[in-house]
Amino acid sequence: MSKTTSKPLDLNATLRQVRHAVIAVECPACGRSGQLDRAILVKKHGASITFARLRRIAAMGCDRLVSTDGDRCQTRFPCLDPDV
Repeated sequence: MSKTTSKPLDLNATLRQVRHAVIAVECPACGRSGQLDRAILVKKHGASITFARLRRIAAMGCDRLVSTDGDRCQTRFPCLDPDV
């Protein structure tokens, strides 16, 4: 029996590609975390919204997202990593 390894998705992935009912979001830098209901996200933004765009929405107000050093925000979606 062969094990199929799936390649991790990146922030260009869309909600259409990730079918989890709940999308977890976390930021190790500031300790924030939460869960987003996929159905509500699709209804509000459409299934073609990218995780890059969702990341910017989730991290709105983060000083690290827009700093003089560039994007230092660590907001991430664990569902994009197949090992999680």
